[in-house]
Amino acid sequence: MDKFLITEKSYNRKTGPMMVTTSPRATCPLCCPLRKSSDQSSAGGCYAEHGFIGGYLWTSLDRTGAGLTFQKGRIKVYGFAELLAAIRRVPEGHVWRHNQAGDLPTSNQRDICPTRLHKLVEANRGRRGFTFTHYDVLHNRGNRRLVTFANANGFTINLSANDLDHADQLIATGCGPVTTLLPADQTTNTTTPNGHKVVICPAISHPGATCLSCKLCARAKRNVIVGYPAHGAGSGKIA
Repeated sequence: MDKFLITEKSYNRKTGPMMVTTSPRATCPLCCPLRKSSDQSSAGGCYAEHGFIGGYLWTSLDRTGAGLTFQKGRIKVYGFAELLAAIRRVPEGHVWRHNQAGDLPTSNQRDICPTRLHKLVEANRGRRGFTFTHYDVLHNRGNRRLVTFANANGFTINLSANDLDHADQLIATGCGPVTTLLPADQTTNTTTPNGHKVVICPAISHPGATCLSCKLCARAKRNVIVGYPAHGAGSGKIA
């Protein structure tokens, strides 16, 4: 699982020209209801399971060892030390995104690996790295402590909620900012059952906006939940 794709300047129109990484499927927690192997009705609903990312890029990463290449040598798979070095090359104060697909380092898909996460946080020092996680922080105190630590030390980990009720539960932990999945037809701002404001991702709701121009998900301290209407070929699985 210590292998990654690194795009030092992404041409993705949603992220904008920032460094973007990808981790293999084996980093995704077993509790995520969007996994293909999930027993939930939303199984396979993850946007990253479809299109070029899921159909080729993510699968090729899964099948290729660190240090090797695919797509006729044009795409290299990097090891963990190379990932840390790439993070340190990001200019101080700049935003970068960890994991356009995949999740945090783990050895069992239940617990976040403390050693690797601490190294990620240290490499990111002075930079504005951000990511998203489906790892359980409601019942897993170790995961909760690690997410709290990362957010307090400059590496923003957004807690990914499955719906508005779940978002309320995640906010109550206080360990990090929250994003939530929304039905595909939810295109306007809304609120959770407990009254927390949900703002539709500006890169979706505002033409021309990107993660780089917005930076909302790179802020560990914010007073809104960022909502993502289901999109991609699996969006019909999201109620």
